[in-house]
Amino acid sequence: MTYTFSVNNSPVTGGLAIYNIVSALMSAGWLKKMDSDGTTYSATGVQVTSGNVGTNGLNNTNAWVRLQAPAVNGGSVVNQTREITIQRGANSLSWRIKYSASALFTGGTPGISQTSSSADEVFMLGGGTDASPTFYSWLPADGGYRWHVVAGGAAEFYSFVAWSQIIGSITGTTVMCLDVMAAGSFPATDVDPAVMYCSTNGITITEIILAGFVTTTQTNPAKARAWLGATSAAGASLTSNNVGVGITNYGGIIGGSTFGHNPWSNKEDLLPCLWGSAGTTLPRGVKGISTLFMFGTILHNNGTVGSFSIAKDKIFFGNLWFPWSGTGPLI
Repeated sequence: MTYTFSVNNSPVTGGLAIYNIVSALMSAGWLKKMDSDGTTYSATGVQVTSGNVGTNGLNNTNAWVRLQAPAVNGGSVVNQTREITIQRGANSLSWRIKYSASALFTGGTPGISQTSSSADEVFMLGGGTDASPTFYSWLPADGGYRWHVVAGGAAEFYSFVAWSQIIGSITGTTVMCLDVMAAGSFPATDVDPAVMYCSTNGITITEIILAGFVTTTQTNPAKARAWLGATSAAGASLTSNNVGVGITNYGGIIGGSTFGHNPWSNKEDLLPCLWGSAGTTLPRGVKGISTLFMFGTILHNNGTVGSFSIAKDKIFFGNLWFPWSGTGPLI
């Protein structure tokens, strides 16, 4: 496992927090293909170099970035290349995020205040059109939270997760992740063996952990979305093959309760997290097993660190174990 960690940050603005995601992903191998600081557009992604206000900053109204993950294989799309665009709204709490499974954000009329488009784009936050975007107030109040980013490398298929925790508290408030399914846990015909997730404002990942697979038609934020069929209709359409998914807690026996210590080893066990949809309408079914998250058999407070493979390699947050850097988390 090779992760890029940027943890225990205390960003004073949302622009700095989001640019922290950008820089961590780039360190893990992602490319910034296009961007704009809200005044100057770059077709090669060289304009935005910080999360600050002003020239070269992401913390300006309508500033945006287009990020591209390295190509991977595993599903039915050979050399699959995932992309996201992230655009700031009128303030540093409000953002617009789109996801492309493989068609790339090469369409539209990108410019100073307008992101590019993709044939298979899905809105995760915000909406509207690229020419007239709308945004979602997503981040906590500026300067009031710790911010952590974990970006996987090739072995993790470039999965990543970012989350916040109110300073001086164990309260979590925001989560964003791209969780690519573990090898062997999905069919080879899957067009995008991944789940993209942006949490509701003020709610952690626990919102999508239930005794069954969570299904949602919500589109702003879209919560957890995945393709359960061909990537045809663009956008998080309620009738397309891009549907709301969730993590099952195996009928309530884990996640919301506890197994306790293993009776033979007297240690806590880690169990796989299974994504899927149990919607009343098609498509539905199993998506695959997470590469980012695991269930434990004991409940902990947010911010508890555990040593499983190596010292402090996991952190407990929202009833799940996340990858961690080995350092002590700040409260």
